[in-house]
Amino acid sequence: MSYETVRTFFALLALAANAATIVIVVAVVAKGTIRERVFGSLAGSELWLSFVVAATATLGSLYLSEIVHLVPCVFCWYQRIAMYPLVLILAIGLLPYDPRVRRYAAAFASLGWIIALFQTLLVAGIIPESAQPCVKGITCSETHISLLGFLNIPTLSLLTFTVIGVLLFYSHRLEPS
Repeated sequence: MSYETVRTFFALLALAANAATIVIVVAVVAKGTIRERVFGSLAGSELWLSFVVAATATLGSLYLSEIVHLVPCVFCWYQRIAMYPLVLILAIGLLPYDPRVRRYAAAFASLGWIIALFQTLLVAGIIPESAQPCVKGITCSETHISLLGFLNIPTLSLLTFTVIGVLLFYSHRLEPS
């Protein structure tokens, strides 16, 4: 499989996941039939979906660094430190099912989201480059990938942590612990 094919696959997957996140957020606010349909279709699968998203993101980042040989910057490493344990934490919490896993997963997802947001704002030029900790090697504001004109690695990471966060929040609303 070519690099372009994999790159496009991850971009489309990120867009689809975020479209689904928007639907979930709208359903939380909405009333009536829309809310019932969305919540009915998700019921009980939020943690599984979070696991799948985290595992896909982990495999994607490993593909980019180990096969494509893109060297991760400091912020990319921090985001990996937040994402990789999510796969293990969610897997342990799912087999056997333990809804308390949400609180541990939410801590990692929140940390990763904050770091990804900072790097996304840095890449967009909203935060000045002088504020970045990357002084040696690859700069944290450099973009290796640009898909559809706006999707780069930090944005994909931010979107991924957002999807996981929304799924964890939604699963918490359904089931008291």
